[in-house]
Amino acid sequence: MLFGKKKKQSGMPYDMLLKFDKTPIKYVTERDSETFREKKLGDEGAINVVNGEFFIVCGGINVMRCDAKEVRAAELMNLSGMTVKGYDLDEKREKSVIAYYSDGYVSAARARQR
Repeated sequence: MLFGKKKKQSGMPYDMLLKFDKTPIKYVTERDSETFREKKLGDEGAINVVNGEFFIVCGGINVMRCDAKEVRAAELMNLSGMTVKGYDLDEKREKSVIAYYSDGYVSAARARQR
């Protein structure tokens, strides 16, 4: 079917998520849907993929914890970070955050270009 409905992607393949495991994070923000302002959720952390769960941790606190099968993530166009969408298991709500990589971190996509 040429113009049929696309199947909704349930998440990013687990092997692709593993490429982001232990990625250092400078800070994480979330856009407030009411005011459309960015709210900083944490500084100095990392992305972790452990036991089928996707974590973003800043300062020892979970900023976002999702089932790895349900996470939708993509790198920013300038490769300075990534957007992550998914159901946060701690806050019990759908969440969308932007995690900015630490200075000096070379993203997987940028490393492939070299």
